[in-house]
Amino acid sequence: MTARFVVVDDHVLLAQSLCLALQAQGFEARQLPLTSTDELVEQVGSIAPDVVLLDLQLGTPIGEGQQLVAPFVATGARVLIVSGVTERPEIARAIEAGAVGHVSKSAPFDVLLETAVRVAQGEEVTSAAERHVLLDELRRHRAEQEAALAPFARLTPRERQVLRALCDGRSVGQIAEEWVVSVPTVRTQVRAIHLKLGVGSQLEAVALATRSGWYDAEPADERRTA
Repeated sequence: MTARFVVVDDHVLLAQSLCLALQAQGFEARQLPLTSTDELVEQVGSIAPDVVLLDLQLGTPIGEGQQLVAPFVATGARVLIVSGVTERPEIARAIEAGAVGHVSKSAPFDVLLETAVRVAQGEEVTSAAERHVLLDELRRHRAEQEAALAPFARLTPRERQVLRALCDGRSVGQIAEEWVVSVPTVRTQVRAIHLKLGVGSQLEAVALATRSGWYDAEPADERRTA
């Protein structure tokens, strides 16, 4: 039976090139439209491909391709990450979710094609040793992230709001005016933030919130300061 491929990528030229090259070798291959995550999962389930070539950066409206790895694997497909993402924790997350391997978009096209074909033929493109290294790095990365975020857990809900407002570029005076509270009240909250985070200034607090990933990790509705 001819192996079936689907390509999920917002890089149209690369996706089309891969499909044409795979078809030239006798495989079935098609690119899926990036409509929504639910529709992509439904289409993959309906097509039942042997291999999904998945990018990790899919743009609007999908966003991260990472969220699609496990649902695609659940359909019975082998998922190969074909992406420009080079951060090892991101690659490791995909492997952890069930992807069989990763190949960089910067690799020569014949390498991309060869790797895809190897996956279709059931070959392992990530060794057990490399898988172990990646997952071990991911565990350490998560531990480091947890340690970096630990100080922020000491903040009260109001202190978190103040810190988010500072990260958004608001001054103490602006925060006081918007929230209809006194400037001394906000300054007291800012001092508490400094103490709990172990920093000496608003600039350091904002830098730590950004560098640690705390600010980006906050749910959008939690950022409302009204």
